[in-house]
Amino acid sequence: ILKELIALCKSGKISMIAADEVHKMKNPSSQQGKAFLKLNADTLIAMTGTPLMNQPMDLYIILKWLGYEKHGFYQFRNHYCVMGGFGGYEVIGYRYLDELQEQLNQIMLRRLKKDVLDLPDKLHVDEYVEMTAKQEQIYNEVKAEIKMNIDQIKMANNPLAELIRMRQATGYTGILSSTIQESAKLDRMEELVEEAIENNKKVVVFSNWTQMTDAIYARLHKNYSTAVITGQTKDSERQSLVNKFQTDANCKVMIGTIGAMGTGLTLTAGTVEIFMDEPWNMALKEQAEDRCHRVGTNENVTIYTLMCKNTIDERIHDLVMQKGAMANAIVDGKIAIKNNELLEYLLG
Repeated sequence: ILKELIALCKSGKISMIAADEVHKMKNPSSQQGKAFLKLNADTLIAMTGTPLMNQPMDLYIILKWLGYEKHGFYQFRNHYCVMGGFGGYEVIGYRYLDELQEQLNQIMLRRLKKDVLDLPDKLHVDEYVEMTAKQEQIYNEVKAEIKMNIDQIKMANNPLAELIRMRQATGYTGILSSTIQESAKLDRMEELVEEAIENNKKVVVFSNWTQMTDAIYARLHKNYSTAVITGQTKDSERQSLVNKFQTDANCKVMIGTIGAMGTGLTLTAGTVEIFMDEPWNMALKEQAEDRCHRVGTNENVTIYTLMCKNTIDERIHDLVMQKGAMANAIVDGKIAIKNNELLEYLLG
């Protein structure tokens, strides 16, 4: 396909390329990144709904493709990023962001959804639940094990990944245990879905992990017609599942992972969204929220975020919602602030 596109561009049959969701092009060393940079036409337009300013490395491919960045990736990185850590290879901070912002201001046409669309409101509800005794036992065991190995975790390439088991314990213990399979979140999710459907509303349920979406499906599919989109869903099936949810009155629930269902899809038939857990980055959550809250939305969209009390859930929510600058400094799980500071905060 790439060779055909390049040939069509060179022959003049393609004179304009408009690339949507271009923020997904982050790694210039990946096959996707290398291929994208080979595409060229008389007019190039890069489109994204996700703010990128606090992650300068993510902007490299976009600026390079548009012709505004003349340097190589490592020169770009070393100019805008403060390097340190083990061997001096870790990004520990950013600099010259005002310079980068000025460049963006000269080439970017930015329109906020609230300024150009007259949409119904988003109603956010933080829903706190109490873990069962056995669920709390699993959570505390996982937390204790992580604290025992904290020195190794601090040295890991991606320390946040080491905390996934704590997050999964608040979601469904069956992911971690074959004998204890309990979940206060799943219990509350069932109640919210039942209430919404009784009020003739459709529901969209998000999680970060397929193990969690599997558990959600197991709880719901016996009582409701559901559709599921995860990273395991074939591309050829995705649109048919979306169409089913959008047009089939009997299909009441759409379940999916934030990674697979959080961008690029229109799910405006849904007016209730439930987040079983949150991504690290607010922009990713807003993208997922906007699957329902977009052109075609006719009603207010109610968005529930489920959190277990006194757990890592609350700290992540605080990190994402209240500490925007800190959250935006986390790039693909890599911490751009002091590892110790964030880990201690999350484990507190």
